[in-house]
This record gives sequence, structure tokens and C-alpha cells, in this order.
Amino acid sequence: MDKVSLNITYAEAVKSLAALRLGIDNVPDVEALENMQRVAGQVFERVRHEVCGDKPLAVTSFFRSPDVNRVVGGSSVSQHCRGEAMDLDADVYANGTNRAIFDFIRDQLPFDQLIWEFGNDKHPDWVHVSLCAHGNRHEVLRSFRGKDGRTVYELL
Repeated sequence: MDKVSLNITYAEAVKSLAALRLGIDNVPDVEALENMQRVAGQVFERVRHEVCGDKPLAVTSFFRSPDVNRVVGGSSVSQHCRGEAMDLDADVYANGTNRAIFDFIRDQLPFDQLIWEFGNDKHPDWVHVSLCAHGNRHEVLRSFRGKDGRTVYELL
């Protein structure tokens, strides 16, 4: 397989510097690959078209095997491990803003979870979005560092 969607290559979708550095397998199974195709098609491609004007949009994290997820400190129930979540960052190519991505997804697209990742009151540092085949919660959160340095999530 060369592509997960029109504008996401398979290599991009499974790329992990941690996996490369540590020699960890980061290959999705058939179900995760189907989930990735759904997220890419229903979320990424729409955002790239509507918010970025069909110009490049960075996917900074997509599929993570459970071993990769553990190494990078991801949640033990991370949807990245099932191919249901991706992190988007418009700042990489400056084609749109993370705020515009967040607002577009929240207002226009189906999603399970949408997270304003860190940043400030005007712009997130990146946007996390997940989409399930069924039973999407439509949960909107914001992450920030707590006083103890841990990531805290609040409902928006």
C-alpha cells in the first residue's frame, strides 16, 4: 500500500522517530489500517481542502503501535494505537492555522474526540482528532500542563 488517502502516504502515517531510533515495529493491522483510511478520508482530506486550500498540512502523529505509544508516553488507551487518531499541525507549512483547523473540525466534521493541544487562549500548538466507526462521543477538550507538570484535560 502506497497511500492511506489522497494526500497521506503510508510511510507518513506510520512514521515514528522513536520507532526508528529504537527498532520498534510500527505496522498497523488490517483493522487499524481501515480506521486510518476513515480518519484520513473523512477528517484530514476535508481539513486540507477547506482550511488549507489543498496545500500541505502536517500530520505529526498518526498510527502508533502499543510499544511505540508506551515509549513516547502516550495514554494507555490512545486511539493512535487503533489508527483512529491523528495530530495535525498547520504551523509546519503555514497553510492555515491550528485554530482554524480546530474550529472547522468542531463545527463541520464528525469526530470522536477533538483536543486543543496546549498553546494559549488563541491558538493550540497542534490539534488532536479521532474518529471511530461507530459511537463517536463528540468530546471537545483542551490540554495544558498542571502544577505537577502532568498533562491535564478539561472539557470545553
